[in-house]
Amino acid sequence: MPDPQTFAADREYITTRWRADPPAALVAELDGALVGSNFATHWGSFGFFGPLTVKPEFWNRGIAQHLLAPTMDLFDAWGVRDAGLYTFSNSPKHVALYQKFGFWPRFLTALMSMPVTTPGAISGTNYSQLDPSERSAALAACRELTGAIFDGLDVSREIVATADQGLGDTVLIWGGDSLEAFAVCHCGAGTEAGDKRCYVKFGAARPGARAGKSFDHLLDACQSLAAERGLDHVEAGVNLSRSQAYRAMLQRGFRANSLGVAMHRPDSPAYNRPDVYAMDDWR
Repeated sequence: MPDPQTFAADREYITTRWRADPPAALVAELDGALVGSNFATHWGSFGFFGPLTVKPEFWNRGIAQHLLAPTMDLFDAWGVRDAGLYTFSNSPKHVALYQKFGFWPRFLTALMSMPVTTPGAISGTNYSQLDPSERSAALAACRELTGAIFDGLDVSREIVATADQGLGDTVLIWGGDSLEAFAVCHCGAGTEAGDKRCYVKFGAARPGARAGKSFDHLLDACQSLAAERGLDHVEAGVNLSRSQAYRAMLQRGFRANSLGVAMHRPDSPAYNRPDVYAMDDWR
């Protein structure tokens, strides 16, 4: 880039992840100088890593491999069943690197966005509005919902980190006594969203016959949160093997800004399946 210092200058990927889980932040040093870093994320039975960075003057010297080995040790210590990553779909070099550590390319992941519109009335709740006992119950309900998608999947640390660091909010869609859908949203500059953006870090609807309708309500809730915060775009990633979710987002006006590839360890789909209504991108 002409000026690398301006890349994603309004987005914060590093400090927020370190604060959420300091032992999962890794660095590579050479003669006492920082030459690279990587961040692992633990979502219960699933893990992913990134951003992995190496200073340009140290490219092609094996720094990334030195960062990846302890990252795999973390995944093993956590006992994750499956792990993944997002990388450049047009880079054979990146794909070959990650294959050395047991990751295999599968479906593309679309990074999508749409302008904020005025949604209709929705019956949702924001995590920030709950008292402590209600928050505990909501976290348990979120774990139960994600576990129905993929056994052991748990993104509650994202919900707590978003609340504790003031990064945005989590919208909850209830149906009677059960949680039908939820989305962890970063809002504005200084978060993973960036200025004037609402970024869905993770969002999902309960599997079953009502999943499509619940997912639609969830997209409304994300629009509503963005409008309340004075933001002008909603952004979310979706793996294209989640074909029903992808088509639902296209119908709502989301358009792809870029494409990457999801790589899996082992070579299995995890929760990237056609029947799963979920948004994330593993960056």
